[in-house]
Amino acid sequence: MPLAQRIPETRPVSDLRTHLPEIEEAVRTTGEPIVLTRNGRPSLLVFDCNAYNEQVQRDRHIRKLREAEIEERYRSDTYTLEQSRERMRAIQKLVEALNA
Repeated sequence: MPLAQRIPETRPVSDLRTHLPEIEEAVRTTGEPIVLTRNGRPSLLVFDCNAYNEQVQRDRHIRKLREAEIEERYRSDTYTLEQSRERMRAIQKLVEALNA
């Protein structure tokens, strides 16, 4: 079940001109993005760089975990290092025989 996410603060894009320091401080202290709207529709997203980088890292880790889970689910066999070496030797012998 997904975690509940907080709805980001929404402000008109014109606030950038008049309240930039306030917007910057809010984004930095909360780590939450602020949605800026133009004519009532989302136009820009103001995000703290550190919070953004953390989010990107989290997303990468989650993606890698999902890939590992899928790989584990669908991988048919696993081999020891020695078994892998034996298989590689056999493949090399076949290649050499084909090239001879």
